[in-house]
Amino acid sequence: MSPSNPDLTKGPAEPAPSGCCPNCPISGTCHLASTTLTRCAVTGAAPPPEPPDDAPTAPAAAGLDITEVVSRGVEKAVGAAFGLGWTDLLAAVITRSNSTDADGNPVNWDRLQLPRNILCAAVANLVPIQGAPASRWAADAFTTYGLTAPLVPAGAVLAVAGAVCLASLAGGLVGLLCTAALNGLTSLCRLIWRFLRSRLGWIITRPVIWAAVSGLVIVTWRFLVHILAGA
Repeated sequence: MSPSNPDLTKGPAEPAPSGCCPNCPISGTCHLASTTLTRCAVTGAAPPPEPPDDAPTAPAAAGLDITEVVSRGVEKAVGAAFGLGWTDLLAAVITRSNSTDADGNPVNWDRLQLPRNILCAAVANLVPIQGAPASRWAADAFTTYGLTAPLVPAGAVLAVAGAVCLASLAGGLVGLLCTAALNGLTSLCRLIWRFLRSRLGWIITRPVIWAAVSGLVIVTWRFLVHILAGA
């Protein structure tokens, strides 16, 4: 048998990697990695420690806020009733008119919720309630009762609630009926209060506030017209 000839086409075998870096799990991204180091240049350990098992994970996604979704849906639906996109267009014009304040700092227009406030102002001044918008009713109330106009409905509600509360102490059938009515009224007031304090409360509170503000503006305009024009 002829002796087998060694394969001379293959180069010499590469030496086995030495040092601590070849066995490091992060050697591919470490800029200090070297095959000649016997101790880790970052931690000083030989070999470097294993990565921790409890590696930080990405935070869980925040849950879906149903009230915020419903709130924005109501805003878009009511805005569509007045014309598609005109509130967003007007808000864009306002935000582009002045993007920085006097000190050069950017103005945070998002805090004013321009589309929502513009929409509520339109509801208070354009939607008729028995022939007149809410702002006209507020102006007439301020003209008749002055600044104490908000106390008139509050006083009426307190008077009715006080009468029912006193009647519940009378006993008998009338007392039972008044007690049941008082309990129902209390539960209803709590539900209304919770709704007004929720994220959907702006559906009621914003138009009321804009109706009051617009009513004061109308009263002021009437006074100026009366003084200047003698009407």
